[in-house]
Amino acid sequence: MDRPDIKRAERTALRVQARALDVAEAMADPDLVTRANDGYLRLRIGAGLTSGGAKPVDAFDELLARIAAPTGAGDRQDG
Repeated sequence: MDRPDIKRAERTALRVQARALDVAEAMADPDLVTRANDGYLRLRIGAGLTSGGAKPVDAFDELLARIAAPTGAGDRQDG
């Protein structure tokens, strides 16, 4: 996929971070995998490479939206 909007340095950073994730997985170190994955996902988001170009969902924001959503007239909250 050709993405002229992603410059050479950014592509390099993505490749390097993806490699760091591969190495962490090969080492079977859950802490390193978590940190490498976080770094890689942050780079992807920064490059606009999130799934379908959609805004990433923050789990806490989603929970608050569910709590604040009005319930339907037929919904019962007490039982």
